[in-house]
Amino acid sequence: MSIQARYFLIAVIIIGSIGIWLPIGIEALADKKVTFHSIPPNVTTYFVTILFAGCIDYFLGRIRALNINGIASIFLNLIILAIFSFGLVVGAVILNIYKRDGYSIVLGIIGVIISFRIWWLANVNNPNFDSTSAALGGDATKPLTNG
Repeated sequence: MSIQARYFLIAVIIIGSIGIWLPIGIEALADKKVTFHSIPPNVTTYFVTILFAGCIDYFLGRIRALNINGIASIFLNLIILAIFSFGLVVGAVILNIYKRDGYSIVLGIIGVIISFRIWWLANVNNPNFDSTSAALGGDATKPLTNG
């Protein structure tokens, strides 16, 4: 498994999803039951943070090598994605308010899948995940620098 895949699994999926499973665990321990109604908003807030970070990473990673037309295209794509994501969030929240939890969780899961894909695309060429680099310091053949 590549370092990028391990990072994605541990940091993004397991640790990043703590806002979903920790409230479920607390509710199970404290109340001895778990209500489904609280899960969709947790899933929605989870995917929004990953989606936002992925979009910023994607934009900054692509901006270096593009001309103005390429930047404009990426910017427009991100705006469309942001509007779509905002619609998912609003839809999930409204459905949750009206106790349509099944539909709300479906929208949340769609958002999670989209945010995972954006994160992966944004970090596909990220040098931090280069398997030839030293684990903590980057390229081991380069002299140490202090910024």
